[in-house]
Amino acid sequence: MYRAIIVDDEPRIRRGLTSLIPKLDPEWSVAGEAKNGMEALDLVRKEMPDLVITDIRMPKMNGLDLLSALKEYPVRVVILSGYGYFEYAQTAVKFGAFDYLLKPVKPPEIKSLLQRVKERRGADEASAKPARDSLNYSKWWKDWLLEEEDARSYEDKLKSLLPAEAEELQLLAVEIDRYEELIGEDQWGDKQLVAFAVRNVIQELAAESRESELLPLFASGPRILYLTVGKALNPDAARILIEKVGKWVKISISIGLSGTTKDFRELPALFRQASEALRDKWIRGEGIASLYEDGANIAREALGYPVELDEAICRELRAGDPDKALEGLERFLLEVASVKQSYPIFQRFALQLLSSVYRIVYENRIDDAANKGIIRPQELFRREFSVEEYRLFMTEWFVAIAEALEWRRKQRNNRTIEKAIEFIRGQYARDISLEEVAHQAGMSSSYFSTFFKQETGDNFVEYLTRLRIEKAKALMTDAELRLYEISRLVGYQDVKYFSRLFKRHVGATPAEYRQFFYRKEEGDG
Repeated sequence: MYRAIIVDDEPRIRRGLTSLIPKLDPEWSVAGEAKNGMEALDLVRKEMPDLVITDIRMPKMNGLDLLSALKEYPVRVVILSGYGYFEYAQTAVKFGAFDYLLKPVKPPEIKSLLQRVKERRGADEASAKPARDSLNYSKWWKDWLLEEEDARSYEDKLKSLLPAEAEELQLLAVEIDRYEELIGEDQWGDKQLVAFAVRNVIQELAAESRESELLPLFASGPRILYLTVGKALNPDAARILIEKVGKWVKISISIGLSGTTKDFRELPALFRQASEALRDKWIRGEGIASLYEDGANIAREALGYPVELDEAICRELRAGDPDKALEGLERFLLEVASVKQSYPIFQRFALQLLSSVYRIVYENRIDDAANKGIIRPQELFRREFSVEEYRLFMTEWFVAIAEALEWRRKQRNNRTIEKAIEFIRGQYARDISLEEVAHQAGMSSSYFSTFFKQETGDNFVEYLTRLRIEKAKALMTDAELRLYEISRLVGYQDVKYFSRLFKRHVGATPAEYRQFFYRKEEGDG
């Protein structure tokens, strides 16, 4: 049985296709309907359809944005469009849509489409190497390994993608070091290009191995996750990968290695192991290969670590309060001293806290700002240090981190507002909503509304209206344009409403303003 989802903001079209599809082909059913792209994404995660048929123009998330988001899912997308958006539909095919259909859609066209999707899926299933399926399962892998609730039903399909003879399984978390710096350099300058360069080298090296197969599962920012099928990699083999990537593309990577298993269902636990092993770079420095079991053995030796204090200190630092974080540090040191641990255990505890704090630095990419003018945290790992030395270093570091986080927050806000304003200025001529702009900024509409007002001094509607009026004033210098044309060019379909709005903001009707403008021009001449 094949399943489809219909996405359109017109109920009549959704109902029509939902009724028509199973009549045209009994092997097809409609698993659900959505009126915009955001609803469709939720449906795809829950229903795992074979096909998504979506309109182009919809509120909140349009069809092309939905197409982009669905690239991470194993689903084929067909674009519905009116004749006026024919070029958009053709563009969609170039960016990964299976096909496009022009409205009004005729039953024979739908029937032909359903048959072609079935044929394509049949060709995929007949492929000699299931792991090379032409569809992209990266989002499924990511959600399943993170144990998202909606992803539980993916397990059987993901397992079927692996070679049937797969026995020993291991996960590798590969992280590109200093990722943000690389994408700013002239040599690279693009996130996808950096990730592609690393993946390409690793894949070429992995292809040389006859004992195991290395399958890429998903990429997330600077991190790429691989599954080893066959003989597991040890740290020495991983270090060879690191050296060759550095030699061939001049990029430093670090690798976290999980343990191994024969049970596919244990892979989410191995994913956590690989991620945990990767945290060693925050103590030992970049360009390392770390095996989870090595760290687990150390942790078993160091029972009694004050986890709650560790978490409280990090929480205060993230909140930008170094004073409270330092109070937590004093309690941490008192508790460690009261247990009367040996020096190696004290050092291990101190470095564990350092690792947790460095995670904040790394996640927020403030390494240079937080460490400017002080020794790098990894330096402590290379020698013995006293409690007082540790206290002084952490005090200076906490203050530097708090300042760097505040600077980062301001920079992030500036970039976010610039992105939102760029979107508004590019789309003001159509009916854009607060929800749509908030989605572009990656925020909820309620939070974005407050944020936008705080950063610009105007609420969203005020800013959009003022922009449209300014654009209208500029267009009025063109004597060939009629008032109703100007109204539509700046996003108002109702010319009377536009005229009232214009007078309220400018103090004159559009006709009065135009008459004044020409009189002014004549006077200047």
